[in-house]
Amino acid sequence: MNKLKQSGLEAVLIIIGIILVSATSGIFKHQAFSLVTYAQELVTLCKELAEPHKLVYSNPISDVERPLFPIILKAFVSSARIFSLALALALASSILLMVLYFSVGNMIRKVIQGVSFYLGSLPDIFVIGILQMLVIWFFKQTGILVIDIASLGDNQVILFPAITLSILPTFFFLGSMVSFLQEEEGLPYVELAKGKGLGKFRVLFIHMMRNVLVSLTYHGKQIIWMMLSNLLILEYLFNVFGVTSFLFSYNTPAIFAITSIMLFVPLYVLLKAMQLVILRKIGREMSL
Repeated sequence: MNKLKQSGLEAVLIIIGIILVSATSGIFKHQAFSLVTYAQELVTLCKELAEPHKLVYSNPISDVERPLFPIILKAFVSSARIFSLALALALASSILLMVLYFSVGNMIRKVIQGVSFYLGSLPDIFVIGILQMLVIWFFKQTGILVIDIASLGDNQVILFPAITLSILPTFFFLGSMVSFLQEEEGLPYVELAKGKGLGKFRVLFIHMMRNVLVSLTYHGKQIIWMMLSNLLILEYLFNVFGVTSFLFSYNTPAIFAITSIMLFVPLYVLLKAMQLVILRKIGREMSL
């Protein structure tokens, strides 16, 4: 119960911090530093957040005002689908590549390491452009559109942005898992399991992967923030109506606060759930 109260207090303090940061545009409202204008902006923001059903956003072209809800929820669901699918694809792909890595000889391992290193070091926008051009080139050659490369109206693309977003986390996961497994291979429990005649993959999945996945969650926060930073670029280039692109188009203190809180709460719950699972698995608390 104390841990729950502590987590709740921590979440509340972070949300208060988000609100305080959201009002910082008032500090230089008249091109001069002023805490008075900041306080006025903060009071206005708090009043708006107290009545979220009255919040509106203005189209920058037509200047037409529309209610923020429920349209912001639609944008959030679109981003959440891309993010969750990309995370699942990254985990599944990295595990498959890891199995392949430990199933082949040293020559193929070096090839996988090289490909992983070069793909992982490419800029995100370069990867997105290359994938889109490959789809277009294949369409021109065969007349077959393998996958939609951009959203148009109500036809929102999910799969292609998710695949693109999963590429860097996949190779991050792969590199981390290979490194962890190489460390685990020399430990006594692995030698004991092999001495009992257990197969390589049985040792890998039943004994080693449990410890590796626990170790991998130490990087959970880093991976999530990396994916979030890439999500804005993806939604813009794929013309996806997501919460980050919505924030980019309609940036006001109230909208910034609302979208930041909407992104923070589920990710905070996810990280705390990972922390709880690890606590039960290894018997000690891990800071994420």
